[in-house]
Amino acid sequence: MNIINTERPYTYDILQQDTATLCREYPFLKTFSLGQSVHGRELIALSWGEGQKRLFLNGAHHGMEWITSLLLMKLLEEFCHHYQNGTSIGNVHFPSLFSNITIVFCPMVNPDGVQLALCGLTEDLPTITKTRLKAYNGGSNDFSAWQANLNGVDLNHNYNAAFEKGVFYQHKLGIYGPGPTRFSGPAPESEPESYAMAEYTRTNVPDIVVAYHTQGEIIYYDFDSKATARGKEMAAAMAEISGYELDQSEGIAAYSGYKDWVINALYLPAFTIEAGLGKNPLPLSQFDKIYRDNLNMLLYLVQA
Repeated sequence: MNIINTERPYTYDILQQDTATLCREYPFLKTFSLGQSVHGRELIALSWGEGQKRLFLNGAHHGMEWITSLLLMKLLEEFCHHYQNGTSIGNVHFPSLFSNITIVFCPMVNPDGVQLALCGLTEDLPTITKTRLKAYNGGSNDFSAWQANLNGVDLNHNYNAAFEKGVFYQHKLGIYGPGPTRFSGPAPESEPESYAMAEYTRTNVPDIVVAYHTQGEIIYYDFDSKATARGKEMAAAMAEISGYELDQSEGIAAYSGYKDWVINALYLPAFTIEAGLGKNPLPLSQFDKIYRDNLNMLLYLVQA
C-alpha cells in the first residue's frame, strides 16, 4: 500500500497520475469528473463502494491547503487495500463495508489554486492571466499562501448560505475585489468549481458530507443553529475520537461556506474539519498525525 507518496507536495499533476494508478491497481474504483476549473482542469472524483449509504468527502477548497488532497487520496488507498485483501481495521470489515456504503472522494476542489500555491505563475497560464493574478497578489510572485481560484474568488465563500452577510464582513475587512483570500465573488456559485460542487451535492444528496481544510484541529458542524440532532451527535463523537475541538464560526468565516450551504439547503449532517495545527500551508511533517486523526474519524463516520 504505497502508491500515494506522502513525502512530497501534492500537485494536480500528481493527483492525475495517482488516480490513474489507483484505478489500475484497484479496478473496482470508479472515477469521474464533477466539472472543470477556470483553467479547464477536471474536478476529479473517485467512488469506492456500492452501498445505499452515501458519503461525500472533499478537500482543497483552498489552494494552499493542498495537504488535504493528499490526506483524502491516502485514505482512499487505505480503504482500497483493505477491501482487496479482505481485511479489517478494528471492527470495520472492509468487504462488508463496501457492500453497504458508497464514498465519493473529491480530493482537489480547487486544482488551479493548488497549482498556483505550489508552482506559482507557470508557463501554461496566458500572459494576461499572469499579469492579473500578480496584481491580485499585491504585486508578489510568491503565491504559497494563495487560497482562491484563478478568478481571485475564495471558493469556500462562494456558496448560497447568508451570502450577503459574508459580503458585509468581507467589506469590514477591506476586501472589495479579487485577491488571495476571502473575496466571495459577484454571486453565489459564480465560479465553475463551487457550482460543480453544489450541483453534484444537490443532485445526489449524500447522507453525510465532510469538507477537509487546515488548520486548527477543529470540527465545525453547525450553520445558523440549523445543525441536525444527528449531526451534533456525530460531531461530538468525532471530537472524542480525535481530540479535535468543536467550534462555531464567527464573522466572515460563519457564512457562505460549502458546509454552511449543505446544512442550510439540504438539512444534512455536514462538517468542516480543520486538520493539523500551525500556520498554513502546513508542513508535511504533520501528515502522519493528521492522517491518524482523520482515519479514525472516518472509520466512525462510515459506521454512523
